[in-house]
Amino acid sequence: MTTIYSGIRLTVDEFLALPEMDKRCELIDGVLYMAAFPIPDHQFLATILSSTLVQQIIDTGLGIVLQPTGVLLSQNTVVGPDITVIRSERTDIIGSRVIDGAPDIVVEVLSSDRNHDLVVKRRHYEQVGVAEYWVIDGVADTLTVLELVEGAYRERAALTSEDTLTTPLFPEFNLPLGELFNHPARIRR
Repeated sequence: MTTIYSGIRLTVDEFLALPEMDKRCELIDGVLYMAAFPIPDHQFLATILSSTLVQQIIDTGLGIVLQPTGVLLSQNTVVGPDITVIRSERTDIIGSRVIDGAPDIVVEVLSSDRNHDLVVKRRHYEQVGVAEYWVIDGVADTLTVLELVEGAYRERAALTSEDTLTTPLFPEFNLPLGELFNHPARIRR
């Protein structure tokens, strides 16, 4: 997925007043960014991870998992992570249109515009205090866990299909990543 800079400047209120549309849109530093739909493998990885999160977090009453949804990060930035996770004791940040504040975990599946996720969005997630940022690279079949420590992200783990994904935010959660990256229904093109 390549991000297209639209060149339009908007306020958060103007952005949130836009109608739902077939394109993915984000407002970053007051500038509207639009992108085409993600490729099927991107969506497959996000769906399988989201399904596991739903089973182990929503179904057990530990929190909420949304895929994708708007997250208001500042007065001029609204992004749409591939997956957003919020612990049950913090669900008051879920508004009628967007998540208003830092989720506990955000997940981005890298697209062709890797800089957008690895630099731009990472900086915003870090600044607002998102506790964990998980980055999935479907080409390399890796999942990198960034953990907020004293206001800055540090890499806690770089995981492959041989590893199991866990998080101290939800000690009961675990996913052997072979089930994600080597799923029998996954089709790469």
